[in-house]
Amino acid sequence: MSDVYVGRQPIYNKSLGVYGYELLFRAGEENAAAMGELSADGATSTTIINSFLEIGLDKLVGTRQAFINLTEQFLIDENALPISPQQVVLEILEDIPITAKLIKSVERLKAAGFTIALDDYIYNPAHKPIVSLVDIIKIDIMQLNQKELITHVKVLKKYNALLLAEKVETMEEFEFCRELGFDYFQGYFLSRPRIIKSKKMPSNKLAVLNLLSVLNNAKAEVEDLEEAISFDVSMSYKMLKLINSPFFGFRNKVNSIKHAIVILGRNQLRSWASMIAMSKLDDRPSEMIHIAMTRGKMCELLAEQANLGSVETYFTAGMFSALDILMERKINSLIEPLPLSNDVVAALLKREGKMGEAINCALAYEMSQPETAQFAELSSNDMFVAHIEAITWANMVVDTL
Repeated sequence: MSDVYVGRQPIYNKSLGVYGYELLFRAGEENAAAMGELSADGATSTTIINSFLEIGLDKLVGTRQAFINLTEQFLIDENALPISPQQVVLEILEDIPITAKLIKSVERLKAAGFTIALDDYIYNPAHKPIVSLVDIIKIDIMQLNQKELITHVKVLKKYNALLLAEKVETMEEFEFCRELGFDYFQGYFLSRPRIIKSKKMPSNKLAVLNLLSVLNNAKAEVEDLEEAISFDVSMSYKMLKLINSPFFGFRNKVNSIKHAIVILGRNQLRSWASMIAMSKLDDRPSEMIHIAMTRGKMCELLAEQANLGSVETYFTAGMFSALDILMERKINSLIEPLPLSNDVVAALLKREGKMGEAINCALAYEMSQPETAQFAELSSNDMFVAHIEAITWANMVVDTL
């Protein structure tokens, strides 16, 4: 299992309290943004994926603001940014041309509740429409001499934006900028970027491609989307982890992919899946996918035959019971970030309750020990039929992928 990285540099207020963190693309443990063959859009996608899905925004920034650099594509495309505005500051990079199209996009993002920042900004009177819109203006103090810096602050203070001094390298520079009227400060004098490292969850690229094809089919129903996401257990895991994270702040737990689809909506799902596809993901052997799919489907069919409710939750429990072999981690560490219902957790960790019984039944057939299988009041023939149907369905899934 490969590692994932995110650079994180604190942004301080006038009292040197941490206001937020800028999240930076990092390809390894070296503190440099070497992208290699990765495009700027790919670097942005990777940073967002690693921050929100792999590591978790709560672990990176806590309750503080997350500053994220965006390329022109992410700013202009209405469906390219699948994140909510809480806790996020979107940075407009200095090499993005200030056009009417960009201004319209910023107006849309502002209306959606996002905080917008101009990065490495050099004042130009022609930029008044965009300067009037943004919330924070970041100035690289190394690009200006003291006289130019004083002029910039004097002019920009007429707008409503807060000012952030970047590249603060010495105590003297910090004191000068604070006296000048800057609101926030960032630079090596205060803190160098720190590399945050985590293990990357493997994902099946073909399943992602299948998901994208379904998501971009206007005729696809919610059930089609649910099935496409469920093709890949890692995708299902990431989706549930994301929607149950503190970032979204939903009061009620989301225990099924179907519920997650309804809440997130088609556009957000398409965006997340697109970014996952842009990232370099590790495939797992098809046999492992087959095992997870068979377990999930058999648990669902058993619940259906026994006339139990929430059959989709049975599918999720059965599928997630194979997380340990797919992710090469202990099951308890994998489900810990997911606020699953107590009965799902009990089923996965202790094989308790009806869902635990369903998982055990599926495992008995998986290990060719059908004589030990039991579920509810179902007959051996009922369970055998569920097993065969589950295998047939899983075969179809793997063949399709």
